[in-house]
Amino acid sequence: MANYTAAPDEDYDVLIEDELDNIPGPPCQKYNASILLAQLAPLLYFSVFVVGILGNIMVMLVLMKYKGLRHVENIYFLNVAISNVCFLLALPFWAYTANHGGLLSNSVCIVVVGLYSLGLYGQALGNTLLTVQRYLVVFNMRCSKAARMRLCSIIINAVAWIIIILLTLPEFLYYRPHREGQENLCSFNKPEFLPAEGPFWKHFLTLKMNILGFLFPLFTFVFCYVRLRKTLRYKDRRSDLFKLVFAIMVVFLLMWGPYNIALFLSTFRENFSLSDCKRAYNLDKGVQVTKIMAAIHSCINPFLYVILDKAFRTHLCHLWTASPHQSRPESAQDTSLGEVNCTSHV
Repeated sequence: MANYTAAPDEDYDVLIEDELDNIPGPPCQKYNASILLAQLAPLLYFSVFVVGILGNIMVMLVLMKYKGLRHVENIYFLNVAISNVCFLLALPFWAYTANHGGLLSNSVCIVVVGLYSLGLYGQALGNTLLTVQRYLVVFNMRCSKAARMRLCSIIINAVAWIIIILLTLPEFLYYRPHREGQENLCSFNKPEFLPAEGPFWKHFLTLKMNILGFLFPLFTFVFCYVRLRKTLRYKDRRSDLFKLVFAIMVVFLLMWGPYNIALFLSTFRENFSLSDCKRAYNLDKGVQVTKIMAAIHSCINPFLYVILDKAFRTHLCHLWTASPHQSRPESAQDTSLGEVNCTSHV
């Protein structure tokens, strides 16, 4: 027998203790994400999609019809709303795959992953630019004339979208559906002309999301907010615009932070000695739960506008009542007259 050696003068065998480690144990149970997705995801994703699309479309209408894009900050708010819509358009596909056990075609896989990536990096970069814009305004580090300010903002946002599209090219080009067990999964297909192995690309894509989708906005926000808090008066910090920008960025970081941390630990579990059955199971479950929580973020911003921006509430009231005499662009601070007219009209 391979695991035993006979004693020279005895009638019994001696078990070699070092071989105990090679005896197979019970199989490691993996977390089955399809159970949670089938129970929760279809209704949740569809609800987030409907609420988010309606809310962000109303935000875009108010920004373009009432507030006007002559105010530079509204250009950045508009870009964030467009990014949210891109992300939300992927949710119906997520709901379908959760209910039917996977994607069905190559084109659906590309659309889902592409919209997801465009929305994620668009939100991250859009929120970062919005924070930096507030920082530059406070410290007077900006173009001198209003027309030049708008031109600078348009150029900056155009460059930002070019960067976002370049960042999402790997998702558009190399994600493909493949069969795994009873599911059709959409995953990264390693380019044949590149020598790197599959684990390298998994690590690369995770680090790209962690750095550009979370750490870069986080560090930018902390730097700008610390400087602004030291500079702004208490009255300025209580302004609607400052509170709105602050809240949008904080909500983004709080809702996407747990998913980025869970994804990082799951991808690099071997480096952190997290490969045993129990920890691997909890990591896979944590990734799935935090991903669902992060998906809800795209419908939150419209509620922040309603809660924190008095001008937005006034213009939204005008939008609902279709008041033609209030269609001119107004500043975010010109709220008192509009509130009175809107209230009397209702």
